[in-house]
Amino acid sequence: MPADLLISPRWKAEHLGFPMPDSVHAVSACLPLWEHNILYEEGDSEVVSKLKAAYPRFCLHPFVRQLCRQVFGSDSSGLIFPTRKSAERALCYVKWRGVTTASLVPVAGQPFCGVAIDPQEFSTLKEYWQHAGEVISSRGAEMALRGEQVTCTATPARNQILNRLAELRDCSKEDLRIFPCGMAAIAAVWRAVRRHDPNSPSVQFGFPYVDTLKIQQRFEPAAYHFYPIGNSADIEALRALLKTEKVSAVFCESPTNPLLTTPDLVTLRSLADEYGFVLVIDDTLAACINQNVLPYADAVVTSLTKYFSGYGDVLAGSVMLNSASKHAVRLRAALQDDFEEMLIDADAEVLEKNSRDVRERVSVINRNAKILAKRLSQHPLVDRVYHPSLNASIAALSDESTPSVGFGGLLSVVLKNPATTTPVVFDRLEVCKGPNLGTNFTLCCPYTILAHYTELDFVEECGVSRWLLRISIGMEPVEELWQRFEQAFAAV
Repeated sequence: MPADLLISPRWKAEHLGFPMPDSVHAVSACLPLWEHNILYEEGDSEVVSKLKAAYPRFCLHPFVRQLCRQVFGSDSSGLIFPTRKSAERALCYVKWRGVTTASLVPVAGQPFCGVAIDPQEFSTLKEYWQHAGEVISSRGAEMALRGEQVTCTATPARNQILNRLAELRDCSKEDLRIFPCGMAAIAAVWRAVRRHDPNSPSVQFGFPYVDTLKIQQRFEPAAYHFYPIGNSADIEALRALLKTEKVSAVFCESPTNPLLTTPDLVTLRSLADEYGFVLVIDDTLAACINQNVLPYADAVVTSLTKYFSGYGDVLAGSVMLNSASKHAVRLRAALQDDFEEMLIDADAEVLEKNSRDVRERVSVINRNAKILAKRLSQHPLVDRVYHPSLNASIAALSDESTPSVGFGGLLSVVLKNPATTTPVVFDRLEVCKGPNLGTNFTLCCPYTILAHYTELDFVEECGVSRWLLRISIGMEPVEELWQRFEQAFAAV
């Protein structure tokens, strides 16, 4: 029987590398001790070799590695992409980055297509895999290894996913597109913007999830402006920029990851209308039912891997267009010209099943997280808690008169005397520990260490502590969760 992570979390040293959830297709692996996270980032072979799962954009799943060895002869001589067009985009990317050795390699009998590359240049190809998110899933690789045909067709499950998203978002199915992960959705919007405005810089407003910024920094034309704080001063700096320079799009998150703030969406929308840029909002942390950002956005991007799926065993993402936007016609056309179904049928089946209880699941998570955020903020060992319920600007966007609507399940914590206290508390905290969020079980990670290990000083200048713990609250009984936190604090 698979382990029930709500009852038996993976948090001890002996759990290093175990999948979370207990599935061969889990998208997270346990990194239970603070030291494990440091060693993982430094590529320590002892830690890395024990990983039985990993987030698929960052680490190749064993099935994907096996398929790469079958196609290229090794797992560092190329990568396999969902379609020929996605492989061609990867090829264009590595050429843009200065690589001259890469070439396309069809995968016989499958929709997949590989890109072969000199192993010394593999890391550049891996950048595209990570940033653009156009990855083959572990289920797709497993099917290909068994000689089964991988398909992306108009199944009832895919249609039901679209119906469910349209109902949750109060939009038309025609305004929705599904992608193999959230970053693939963001990359698709990026390409749609670039199709009509290939040279103007984009803007990242507010501190973002790492790969959203990397797309703007590394993808052609690599022209961007970054306002990392996302406060009123940055709004005024953006306004001054717009008076002298045309920008193609502004990307932001609401709430942001990991500080759970929200930008001034009203003013950003006003600036978008005045200066004609596309406003793209990532609302993943709004957990599908909590915050409606569509009236402010021209396009909304969401990682369905997180709360919509909720069980941590499938990747997916979506783009939702605002049909009232003056950019709607050209964005829809640009997205459609570029669009291919890349979420395979096997993954769509799992996503549809997982998302059936999204409203009920997120409602429980909302309640748990709000209670814990308040208690944590009052604890003498805690210096700062970041959660939308403690942020007045986000609270104003949420309507808690609806029972199922709340502030989401993600919160971040910085402890007092963090260099001393954080590793102790993290090591003793009896919840699952590893990357990912939005799962039905609680999941904690040292976010800044995992996402920004090579740029910790810069990130701290942007207001994100290197000692920050990001905690995705699950459905465990809230008093039981609180007891686990108190026990971890007592270790200090």
